[in-house]
Amino acid sequence: MRQNTIKFFEKLLRASSDGIVITDVAHNIIVVNEAFCNFFHREYCEVIETNLFFWLEHLGPNSLQQWIKMEHYIHLEGTYHDIEFMLAANDTTKYLSVKASLVEIVGTEETNVVMSIWREITSQKRVEEEIKMLNKHLEQRVREKTAALAKTNEELLRRIEEQKLTEKALRASENKYRMLLENLPQKIFYKDRNSVYISCNENLARDLHIRPDEITGKTDYDFFPKRLAEKYRADDKRIMESGKAEDIEEQYIGNGKELTIHTVKTPIRDEKGNTNGILGIFWDITEKISLEREAILNRQLAALGELAAGIAHEINNPITGIINCAQISLDKSTEDSSERDIARRIIKEGNRIANIVSKLLSFARPMNRNEERCPINICEIIFDTLILTETQLQKDGIEIQMRVPQRLPEIIAHQQQIQQVFLNIINNARYALNQKYPGVHDCKILEIFGDEVSINSCSYIKITFCDYGIGIPDVVKDKIMNPFFTTKPHGKGSGLGLSISHNIIQEHDGNIIIDSTEGEFTRVTILLPVQRKTLRI
Repeated sequence: MRQNTIKFFEKLLRASSDGIVITDVAHNIIVVNEAFCNFFHREYCEVIETNLFFWLEHLGPNSLQQWIKMEHYIHLEGTYHDIEFMLAANDTTKYLSVKASLVEIVGTEETNVVMSIWREITSQKRVEEEIKMLNKHLEQRVREKTAALAKTNEELLRRIEEQKLTEKALRASENKYRMLLENLPQKIFYKDRNSVYISCNENLARDLHIRPDEITGKTDYDFFPKRLAEKYRADDKRIMESGKAEDIEEQYIGNGKELTIHTVKTPIRDEKGNTNGILGIFWDITEKISLEREAILNRQLAALGELAAGIAHEINNPITGIINCAQISLDKSTEDSSERDIARRIIKEGNRIANIVSKLLSFARPMNRNEERCPINICEIIFDTLILTETQLQKDGIEIQMRVPQRLPEIIAHQQQIQQVFLNIINNARYALNQKYPGVHDCKILEIFGDEVSINSCSYIKITFCDYGIGIPDVVKDKIMNPFFTTKPHGKGSGLGLSISHNIIQEHDGNIIIDSTEGEFTRVTILLPVQRKTLRI
């Protein structure tokens, strides 16, 4: 059982994509995995028993000082400390995050042993790489040690003493691998051939609101909805029958939320090669998928903006000619003549088109989130947004009732970003009103209110958009800010409008509040801080 436990933990070590290094007091590497070696494009034999400082010198001139400072805090406080390094290789730059802590080696008197976990964070926020097989050489050493112990046990006169040494070594190995298991950020489980849980690590047990030892004997039906549990068990059965490991992206319920996870499931075999269980390792990739989808949509929006800008420029040339010709006709016509009236109308409508094109160009201009914010008047942004949507609102028969004071205090903001928020909200209101009232109706109204309010002794501009459309169902109110969640039919919405708007308002130190009753109304309130006046002495 202990030998099987060692092999089980060795497989966990090999499955980790994080670099793991254990060094003694002289900073010599006594345990290392292939993931760490791969960062430097070296073999295991080139790294093991070398000095860690040699590899730190590859990470920049300040790397040694960073490491020494971190070890000082670890010895002083006995807590974890994270540091980051930069590794240049093959014309590319990798960024590594390191978490280190003191390790107690069971059964020895050696102290000041440091274990560090190295993680590449180059694509962070884009997510972890696939789990790589850890340290094959370490497995070979364990087999050799086991063989040596077996051979020694054949000696009758030393059997009892060798048995004690073997048990002691196994306990130390079990503690070491258990420590590695609990320090891995992934969620790990082990099931038997009937998909009954045998064990899991603390990270998974915390998600399931149990202790690790309480999972023994449980099944997926004890923790997940029937639909998910049946899927998990079908995957387990397929993998054990095929005998091949699989990478799977699937749904997972964690802390009451539905997440997307990347799972690596590997069949476990006994000494005869028979599959008697399955080992699973998984981690959350929900944010990665959301960021990838958002990046695709942003590229599409950027292309659409470029197209809109090009069309706007093409419209500007003929409309300028029309206005100029109409002005010539106006100058040559006599007072009170029909030609003069027609020329005035052409100039008026031409200027209106030019104004719309100007606003379209302003909105289509790519946003620079690092651009310095400036004082702006909220009324001007609302008027500019309504100019862009005026034609569509009139076509849909939607009446705008606006009560926004002209002299509201200015705010510090990115004009295009705030305009994007208003445009998203108006488009959502227009969709809701058209769904409830497909034709002309007296209640097809979009109300826009503005006021200055005080919250916690701070002044805010409060802008409220209220429509009396289909409203928002109660069951989805807590999801409407989630990226890619939408109640609109396929092709009618991306599910990013409110998510992006929420992020923009938060970046401006504001807040967005949505109040809605299904079938009756939706009220969206935006709070933005008023520009603080600097006192001059």
